[in-house]
Amino acid sequence: MGILAFMCSCAPSSPLTTITDDISMDRKSTLGEQENRTSALDLHELAEAADETIKNRLFLESALLYKNEGNYFLCSEVLKKINGALLSDANYLIYGLLKAEILNHYHDYEAFNSWISDARLKALVQNQTHEQRVTWISLLIDLNISIGNNEAGVHQAYELSKPLPEDKLQRIHNKIWDMLNQIPLNRLIKLDENTNEKNLSGWLQLAIKHRFMPNNQISSAEKTTIWRTKWPQHPAAIVPPEQLTKLYGEEAKTIALLLPMSDSHLTASKTLLDGFLTAYYRAWGYGNSVPLVKIYDTTRAPIKKLYSEIISDGAEMIIGPARSENVQNLLKFSDFRVPVVTLNRSEVNIEKKPKYFFQFGLSPLDEMDQIAQRAWLLGKRNVLTIAPETGWGGRAIDHFEQKWLKRGGIITNSVRYPAQIKDFITVLKKPLNIDASEERGLELLKYVNSRLKLNSRRRQDIDLVVIVSFPSMGRQIKPSLDFLYANDLPIYATSHIYNGTQQISLDNDLSGIEFCAMPWTLTNQLPDEVSPNKEMHTALKHLYVLGYDAFIVSRKFPQMQQKYPPNTLFSATGILNLIDGKVKRKTGWAKFKNGKVIPINSPYSQEETSSVPTK
Repeated sequence: MGILAFMCSCAPSSPLTTITDDISMDRKSTLGEQENRTSALDLHELAEAADETIKNRLFLESALLYKNEGNYFLCSEVLKKINGALLSDANYLIYGLLKAEILNHYHDYEAFNSWISDARLKALVQNQTHEQRVTWISLLIDLNISIGNNEAGVHQAYELSKPLPEDKLQRIHNKIWDMLNQIPLNRLIKLDENTNEKNLSGWLQLAIKHRFMPNNQISSAEKTTIWRTKWPQHPAAIVPPEQLTKLYGEEAKTIALLLPMSDSHLTASKTLLDGFLTAYYRAWGYGNSVPLVKIYDTTRAPIKKLYSEIISDGAEMIIGPARSENVQNLLKFSDFRVPVVTLNRSEVNIEKKPKYFFQFGLSPLDEMDQIAQRAWLLGKRNVLTIAPETGWGGRAIDHFEQKWLKRGGIITNSVRYPAQIKDFITVLKKPLNIDASEERGLELLKYVNSRLKLNSRRRQDIDLVVIVSFPSMGRQIKPSLDFLYANDLPIYATSHIYNGTQQISLDNDLSGIEFCAMPWTLTNQLPDEVSPNKEMHTALKHLYVLGYDAFIVSRKFPQMQQKYPPNTLFSATGILNLIDGKVKRKTGWAKFKNGKVIPINSPYSQEETSSVPTK
């Protein structure tokens, strides 16, 4: 799917007329009262009463005012009333940019993709003013980041920004840097090796240099200085991304780590702690300063009492708690004196979020949102879901189904399997309508030759299967679907389907499944490998990597708190962003093929995969 099918012209921009410049002289008297009617509502009412020659221009100005007021809903409603065919070229371009901004605001990427391919808009973008070009490039970058098309997006943004003067580059450079921070390290290196564009290579080398930044003694500023000696005339050397020049708060020197250390939680807590300390000692080994870490057992006292003790002990930051009930109890606090970053995420909506309270965890809901978005943009509509009866898997698939139905999709059937299931074929026959097909065959045999050979047939309206399972269950689900004539159906899964250890003979049963892949499970996506014990259960491996990333987040927290420009963190569990008090996570994609795991570098192209090996 060509999500961005065209490249805007890179010729120097030329100024365009304003909304009212193209109103004919004989109509200006009709607009005499407009000078005293400058609100969006006034212009909207005036447009409703105007004739066709000026109606659309007034609607457009009203929509612009609504957008400037932050009223995106009314802006969207007014845009629907505009007949673009009656707008001049200059105003059609203004209309096109505004519509794109609204679609971007509401994350309607399918409509956005369709709109940027509008023939008239494509013809007009070459005449953009510099301001319009900045807006246009920013929108395209936002689209590419949102759908994971970062590699193509970097090249496109670089090309489109060439005609811009220096005083217009800051916003674009901030966004290009954000996009670069979402590309795996091995892909940055590959892109740099394959480009003939000198300045694009400069961007890539800057990103590569800073990707290694957490792992040695050279500071971010020093790395940028070293890079600038080779690239003194590079656009990013003249107008560097603000993420590289901003001054951030100091890192915490004392951290309280909250974990449940009782017998029933000890294995999980020790595994998470091992991951945390791996990152801690790795940073220390590279010569970085590390904080004093004090560990508190959340099972020995109520969380409120423990919090008071921690503050008295001088903690400058709290990591944890890890149990969901303790997170919900902390949410009842009105305020906090130091930042708290939990190790579990509560999905309960609260009216007033406590200050300095932030939630981090491997919520499967982030991956379900990612699966839903990719499936929708690739044209899937009728989905069969398969998940455990209870627990995290059930909550995850419930979230997916609610989102899917809200989009307008269809859930053809929803299968919930018990923990001790032995036979998926029996469970899956009914949702695939195999049982009905068999019954029709038996009925037919009553009236025809009994030696007639019959083949059952599954229902044909399903175009995607979404499963939530660990590898052991997945290795039963996929062969069962194949046996029931569903081997041609695409299957998407969460990251739980792969435990990071390649087992070709076992994983051959998973061939064809595409899944959300955490960076730690794929070779060379990180500057340092993260390697939990191979014998661990997949769930424990995820806890280990959560602990690893918890330390990385604690070090990068001052930067992550900045709302603009964004400070994306490419980490072991995924691409991390702090949004509305929660650390949201987005993974890459990979596919099982003949038992091997292969990264998918262009997740919105059906077939393109990489031959880069994985662990």
